[in-house]
Parts: sequence; C-alpha cells; structure tokens
Amino acid sequence: MPVRPAAPPATDVVGLALEVLAAQGLTRPAANAALASLAKERGLTVARCAALVVAAVDGRSG
Repeated sequence: MPVRPAAPPATDVVGLALEVLAAQGLTRPAANAALASLAKERGLTVARCAALVVAAVDGRSG
C-alpha cells in the first residue's frame, strides 16, 4: 500500500485550489468567490473545500 504524503498546510491548499480555478479561466477575485461559494453551499470550510478541489485534480478522493 503506498504511503500518502502529509497534506500541505491549509493556506497552501487554498492557494493551489485558486490556481486550479484560475487555470479554468477565472480571475483571482472570481476564483476566491467561487471557492467561498462552493464551501458555503456544501457546509464546509474554505480550506476543506479547497482540499477537495486539489484532490480531485490530483486524482485522489477526499
């Protein structure tokens, strides 16, 4: 069984998620708003929602 590396700090995960959203064509303010909206809709913290976005792009499940 492969060993998973430790999760990056929450601020790094949020930054990575914002980069992912920006790569989809969103501006930085729009990416921030989208991430906050996704988190609010799902009842999650922004950091947790960002981690799920990064995991989805990375091919891992949350």
